[in-house]
Amino acid sequence: MSEFPSLHEGADLSEVVASLSRSAEVLARVADEVEREPLPPGLVKALPRTGPALLLAARSAEGEGRSFEASGLVAEALSLDPGLEPARRDAEEYAACRTDPGQELPERAAHLFRRMTAYLYRPARRHLLDDLVSRSVRVAEYALADLALFEHDVVGEFLDARGVWLREDEVALLESWRAVPLRLWEVLRVAGREVTVRDARGGRGPGGVDAGDPGNAGDPGNAGDPGNAGDPGNAGDPGNEVTLTDELLSGQALPGDLMLTRLLPDGTGPRVFGHPFKVDPARRDEMLSLLAGPVDPRRIAAFFRRPAGPAPGAPPTTAPPR
Repeated sequence: MSEFPSLHEGADLSEVVASLSRSAEVLARVADEVEREPLPPGLVKALPRTGPALLLAARSAEGEGRSFEASGLVAEALSLDPGLEPARRDAEEYAACRTDPGQELPERAAHLFRRMTAYLYRPARRHLLDDLVSRSVRVAEYALADLALFEHDVVGEFLDARGVWLREDEVALLESWRAVPLRLWEVLRVAGREVTVRDARGGRGPGGVDAGDPGNAGDPGNAGDPGNAGDPGNAGDPGNEVTLTDELLSGQALPGDLMLTRLLPDGTGPRVFGHPFKVDPARRDEMLSLLAGPVDPRRIAAFFRRPAGPAPGAPPTTAPPR
C-alpha cells in the first residue's frame, strides 16, 4: 500500500496509527487501501485498541468478506472515538442491511438491491465497476453497476458477507436473483404505468426456459421463488409477453425500443431494479450473439463504446438514474 508502512508482524504500530490519525483525509484513504489489500493477521493483532486502529482492523475484515466481524470492530471504534467519520459511515451501512419487518417483500427487495449496489461501490470491489467503465462510456456507469453485480457475482459475495443480517425470505429472493440471466427485451406497448415487453430472442420466456420447466431458478414466476405470483411471460403464454408496472420506465420507454436488463422477482412478480441499457435496433443481432453463451461483462461493456453511428442529439445508451 502506498501510505501504510511495510512493517514486520508483531511491530508496535501505536506511533504509526497515531501519525496517520492526525489527518482525517489520510486516515480515510489508508482505511480504503486496507480494505482493498487486507492486513496480515499478525499486523492486525499488533494494532493498538484505539478508534483509528480499530477502524483499520474493521476494514481489513471487510476486505476479506467478514462484515459481521467488521461491524463489531466499527462499533468498538466509535465507542472510543465517536467523531470518527469513516467508522460512522460504515456503521450506518451495516445497520441499513437490517430491513424493516413491517415492510412487504417488494419494498425490502428494492432496499436490498440498493444495499448491494452500495456494497459494489466499496473499496474492495469498486475495481470491478471501474474496469467495465474503462471499457465503455461513463454515462453507462449505472447500467454497468448492474452488470458487475451479477456477472461478477457480487450478489453472492454480499450474501456470504452480510446474509447473517437478512431474513429467510430475503436470502431466498437474492439467491434466486443470482440465476436470472441478462436478456434483451423488446418493448411492445406502454400504457399508463405499464410496460409490456417480450424476450427479443422470441419463443422464450423471461427466464430463458421452455414451458413446463418447474425447476427454473431464473424464472421470475417460478413456484419455488419467494416472489412467485405467476409468470406473465411464461413460455407457454401467447407471445411470451411480460407486463411490468414501473412509473419511471413507462415514462421513458417507447414501443420498438430494445433494452438490455434482467427481470428480477420482487415478491409479487418480475421487476426492473437496475438501469437498463438501451440498444440500437440495428445492432439487435450483434447483442443477441453476445448473449448466446456465457456472458462476458467486458464484451458487453465494450459494445456500448462502439455505437453504430447514432444521429446527433440521439438519447444516451442507458436510462438515467432510477
